[in-house]
Amino acid sequence: MHKLLNRQIQHYLNGDHNLLPKSFLKAIDEAYNRAEEERLWYERSLSLNSGESRQRFNQLQSKLTELEEVKSELEQSIRKLRVTMDAGYDGIVQVNSDGIPTAYNDTVLKMLNLTARELQSLSYRKICQHLFKNIKNPEVVINQLRKALMKQDDSGNILVEHNDGRFFECKAKALELDGQTQGLVWTIKDITDLKLKEREARYLAYHDELTNLPNRTLFFERLEHALDLAKRKEELLAVIFLDLDEFKTVNDTFGHAQGDLLLQKVAKRILVALREHDTFARLGGDEFVIMLEDVEDREAIVNVLDRVKHALDTPITLGTNQVYITPSLGVAIYPEDGDDAQDLLKKADMAMYNSKKHGKNTYSFYSNHLEQYSTYRLSMRTALRRALRNSEFFLEYQPKFSLSDKRMMGVEALIRWNNKETLMSPNEFLNEAESNGMIIPISQWVIEQACRDIAHWKGDSKACCPVSINISPRYFQHGCLVDDLKACVNRFKIDASCIEIEITEQAFIPDIENAIKRMHELNDIGVKISIDDFGTGYSSFNYLMKLPVQQLKIDTSFIRSLEESEIQHSLVAEIIKIAHLFGLSVVAEGVEHEHIADLLMSYDCDLAQGFWLGSPIPANQFYKQFLVA
Repeated sequence: MHKLLNRQIQHYLNGDHNLLPKSFLKAIDEAYNRAEEERLWYERSLSLNSGESRQRFNQLQSKLTELEEVKSELEQSIRKLRVTMDAGYDGIVQVNSDGIPTAYNDTVLKMLNLTARELQSLSYRKICQHLFKNIKNPEVVINQLRKALMKQDDSGNILVEHNDGRFFECKAKALELDGQTQGLVWTIKDITDLKLKEREARYLAYHDELTNLPNRTLFFERLEHALDLAKRKEELLAVIFLDLDEFKTVNDTFGHAQGDLLLQKVAKRILVALREHDTFARLGGDEFVIMLEDVEDREAIVNVLDRVKHALDTPITLGTNQVYITPSLGVAIYPEDGDDAQDLLKKADMAMYNSKKHGKNTYSFYSNHLEQYSTYRLSMRTALRRALRNSEFFLEYQPKFSLSDKRMMGVEALIRWNNKETLMSPNEFLNEAESNGMIIPISQWVIEQACRDIAHWKGDSKACCPVSINISPRYFQHGCLVDDLKACVNRFKIDASCIEIEITEQAFIPDIENAIKRMHELNDIGVKISIDDFGTGYSSFNYLMKLPVQQLKIDTSFIRSLEESEIQHSLVAEIIKIAHLFGLSVVAEGVEHEHIADLLMSYDCDLAQGFWLGSPIPANQFYKQFLVA
């Protein structure tokens, strides 16, 4: 009997099972047992279902946690990607296949000058139109970008130049998923700084840094192109070589900074004198070159040359100084002088040197004889170097006499060249030496040899015989004269008062202030100074008032003209008179007749020099004739 039924009988019937029919009790017992079995089954079922659900729940919970972690990692990756995109210098836009922006960074917003909302509202085409509405090649750029989208192709790097001066490098690449084009990734890089640096580098490669003129490289590129054009059109073309006269003097006197300033001012003046389509370039130093295209004839070239010369007529201000600078110009013409760029420049250079030879501040056209002269100049430079090395130079001495008592009062040292190959006058080789720079070592040799002769003479002579040494403009302006004289005086142990230097007006006119300073330095060591060839140059007595000089030499041309004109008599007499007012002694050069000497003496001229009084003679002969007691 079921336990529950038995307890109920005990409780309600006092345990008397007979009070109920057996069949009834049996039926109730079976019902209780069935209910018990069903309860147990149900409990077991509940227990089984709860475990499975718990297991399933745990599985789902694990999956959910995993998904949350993946989501977090994905969000973190997206944030990192966003930061990375925003931190980069490139603008990035991703559009879908419909051309709608789906991703972008802050950089592209700044480049396009758009807000995020404005960008999202634009189509791909409108984005392109917005970016490219102010560029120089919009059709080309848009077509290349469209090609990338339609043909699933990489557009490569597209250079976009904005009208405001900015440069962008654009690149579009199709976005493919499972072989299908899903859109376009577009990167935009602002390369303005890079392009400006490239442009600057290219500019510097083709332009002179000091004057901003085209340099040699750019000039030859333009000349080659112009020659091709002139050949096709059968036109004339001129190449003009320009060199500034005495520029080195300015550079040495005022310093390189002022020299550079002078070059800049010269360049600006000449540019104004040229036509707009002419090319004006700086080759280096004080050398410039001009190319004239499409010229009608020589007269047109001469007009340009005159304008260039006129541009430098007025002085140039350098700080507190006024400097005169003149050009020497040489011209070569296509096709008559050649059809090669290098050859034309070479021939223009030869013509320029011909201008230098003929007094500077002028122009010359190339001619065939200049080729020979150029060869001559090169060989002369070599010969002068050899002459110094092989001791081919020697000195002769021409005495200067007092007109009042005919006493020998001094002597002038004159260089001679014992050149066995060519008989050459001093003026000829000295002019070449002045032009090519050899005059400096030659002048140093003259000073050394003259000091050596003075040292030799002083032992037996009664008194110091003043020796005049001619100093060229280039050597005087070079700046080493005073030191060279000091060194020789000390080396040969002679008195500096035995030395006089003679300079022409060309030596001090370019820079009067520095010339005065140098003259004072010479006076301070005891060296006297004489102005040579007075009357052949600027000839202003105003200069004589400023210069610390002791003597004036009237040029031979004035003395010879005394026989031709009474006016010359008055002129020479006045020169002597004014020189005496300044406290200067006067030497007349080129006195070849007694009556000229008498005339000069009547004008109170102090000294005379010339063949009538005494010809130049070798050092030993001069010593024996005039100095031996």
